[in-house]
Amino acid sequence: MDLFWSGLIRRASDHTWNERRSQFSKVFETAVSDIEMQKVSKNQL
Repeated sequence: MDLFWSGLIRRASDHTWNERRSQFSKVFETAVSDIEMQKVSKNQL
């Protein structure tokens, strides 16, 4: 997990702050929707 975050930070620091922010919100939205999908699939079991 640490490797993932350090890679994300390193990649993000190559961009401007605005790009980084939009990139982060995309990652965040993906993570949230992933969690929602997991909740739904658990409820179906």
